[in-house]
Amino acid sequence: MNIESLYAPVSIGETSVVGAHCTLGYPKEARISAEQKLPGSPLVGSRVVVGERCQLANQVVLYEGVKVGDDCVLEDRVRIGYDSTVGAGTRIVYGAFVCDRVTIGANAVVAGFVCDGTRIGDRSTVMGELLHEYTRPHQDWWEVDEEPPVIEADTVVAFGARVVGGVRIGPRSYVAAGAIVTKDVPPEHIVTGVNEHTPADQWTGRRLQGLIAHWRTTAPGKA
Repeated sequence: MNIESLYAPVSIGETSVVGAHCTLGYPKEARISAEQKLPGSPLVGSRVVVGERCQLANQVVLYEGVKVGDDCVLEDRVRIGYDSTVGAGTRIVYGAFVCDRVTIGANAVVAGFVCDGTRIGDRSTVMGELLHEYTRPHQDWWEVDEEPPVIEADTVVAFGARVVGGVRIGPRSYVAAGAIVTKDVPPEHIVTGVNEHTPADQWTGRRLQGLIAHWRTTAPGKA
């Protein structure tokens, strides 16, 4: 169904459910600022699209231009910034704060904080924080456009982990809870501590052996 909201046109799949006190199509800050200087101009933003069989729980906020694929679940208090894309079958949980222009693949699970422009691959899980370096705080907030992290497919960023700056992780890597990453992580590596990388085939910990075995059988080119 199509809805003319206060802020932007909204398309919601007929089989999707929207909970209480949700805001869909809220305008990005730059457009509000520009139109505040032009009294009387219509405050209508880019269309929000929510696919079929989605569940948007309570107090979800989708900014203008957001596109959510089919079969997604957005739990209570999730925020997704403008021009972001969420792939089919993805679950956004625990009140995640997803910033602007973020791309999330299909069948992913995302919580925590995700900075502007981040890319998260298919089937990845991100429970930690994906952050810019923020090395130029003396410049205007909108002048600086730092490189964001890239999380490749089938990668896990566990609770309390922090990925800082324009680094690339995976595919098929695991950033352990509480780890800090400021350097690229090759495919099929385990990260602990501060930038401590261990190839998966050398990992002796018992708890990840099932996941590592799964990587071995499902990675491209492996039987």
